[in-house]
Amino acid sequence: MDKDSIGQLLRSPALRGHGSAPVLRETHISWVILAGEYAYKIKKPVNFGFLDFSTLEQRRFFCEQELALNKRFAPELYLAVVPITATASGPVLADSRQGDAGGELLDYAVQMRRFDEAQLLSNIAARGELDRALVRALGRELARQQAAAPACHPAPGSDEPGSPAALRAAMVQNFAQARTYPLQAAEQQLLAAVERWSLQRHDQLLPLLAQRAASGRVLDGHGDAHLGNITLVDGRVRLFDCIEFNPAMRIMDSIAEIAFLCMDLQARGHEPESHCLLGDYLEYRGDYEGLPLLDLYRSYFAMVRAKVALLREPASTAAITASEAYRGFCQYLRLAHSCCQRPVPFLAITHGVSGTGKSTIADKLVGASGALRLRSDVERKRLFGLAPEQRSAPADEAELYSSAMSRRTFDRLATLAAQSVAAGYAVIVDATFLHRDARQRFFQLAQERQLPFAIIACAAPSGEVQRRLQEREQRGNDASEAGVRVMLSQRANAQPLTAREQRYQVQASSTASAGELWRRLQAGLRRPD
Repeated sequence: MDKDSIGQLLRSPALRGHGSAPVLRETHISWVILAGEYAYKIKKPVNFGFLDFSTLEQRRFFCEQELALNKRFAPELYLAVVPITATASGPVLADSRQGDAGGELLDYAVQMRRFDEAQLLSNIAARGELDRALVRALGRELARQQAAAPACHPAPGSDEPGSPAALRAAMVQNFAQARTYPLQAAEQQLLAAVERWSLQRHDQLLPLLAQRAASGRVLDGHGDAHLGNITLVDGRVRLFDCIEFNPAMRIMDSIAEIAFLCMDLQARGHEPESHCLLGDYLEYRGDYEGLPLLDLYRSYFAMVRAKVALLREPASTAAITASEAYRGFCQYLRLAHSCCQRPVPFLAITHGVSGTGKSTIADKLVGASGALRLRSDVERKRLFGLAPEQRSAPADEAELYSSAMSRRTFDRLATLAAQSVAAGYAVIVDATFLHRDARQRFFQLAQERQLPFAIIACAAPSGEVQRRLQEREQRGNDASEAGVRVMLSQRANAQPLTAREQRYQVQASSTASAGELWRRLQAGLRRPD
């Protein structure tokens, strides 16, 4: 197909019979025809090296790949691969419901069900409507997709897709391609700093990268999961338009996919949502071992965006530094550089019986501070073999909240906290912390690592606590299953803060704003004596 054939196709009676005139969208690799309730994606006959659609057979193959791969993410959107045939009146696009219209085969199209473009997450974010519930649903969906994705096992020491060597080569290529442009001195210095940090960090993390590749953490995933490729369909988060044309661009460490999405949120000015998304994803996925890689991948993907911005203009373009492309390059270069530096982390723990607002307070602080929330209710359920919002059987309540399970839960929280702060992330441990030995364990961790520490004291009137617990039990959609009976037992067995512990206490209310809570916590954080 060529542009003239596409024009004839747009004028065909079949496409014009959808109640409104068909609309053509065009990218550098495809034409997309929007007609009524359907969209038809037709691949251009191009060969860019990293993709090859130059022959009819190649286009058929990649249409089938696009359909099969994207059905993993949005089965209700991806319908069929349909032929485009020649007739006396011009090219005709078949409908998956009607079959082949006959005639000489010209090309193929992926038939999709159209969705409301207002529901694209990029548009929702631009309208300022990316609320907390939607961010959490996004983290849950990405974790769900990764749990079902096939694992890839690049051969040790190879440069196969998903291998450490392949990542390093891609990094080197980004920097080399950016340097073919006449950059200003400030950008040259930033680029050199990002390159130096990236390659050093890659080499430092090589054992972890290799270990994760060997253990199945490299997945055949989406490859292009930014907000513009995610939409709501009937209220459900759906990813679409995964990379079908080059497996190397979608085979990556699972932590890379969340890093890309967090970077995209940051680039769009949604820093708090980026922090919350990472925390939500980790709660559902549990992959805290991958945290040391996150900044490396965020910086890498920001550099990919920076390079792509430059590639919109020929390197010989006069006054390129005054162009829109160069401004885009600078934006993403600065973002890549920001990933190279991480502030000194802190460690905070909550304190209070169930229903006093600990999780709400910790969640607000995640967005404001960039800390990770380690939630005892989530880790308790993970140890019990349950998903965060999965309800346990009534007969299991006693075991779920037993002393033995509580010890296992706090052991895991301590391990995760140590891993997270070692990776440079501030941590808020969201648990009751009603016993001194549990509090002392995390105090000692802060002391050993010389980290600022605080105890976030959460309280609410007794009647309000009982009301919250009863409402939560009725909703049945929270990680915590602690009801009034558990709360009363907690209260009866609680050990009050010591005089020494009270020096690290920060009073907090779940009704306070995120900004107010963060200001209070900043004022109360102090390094242990």
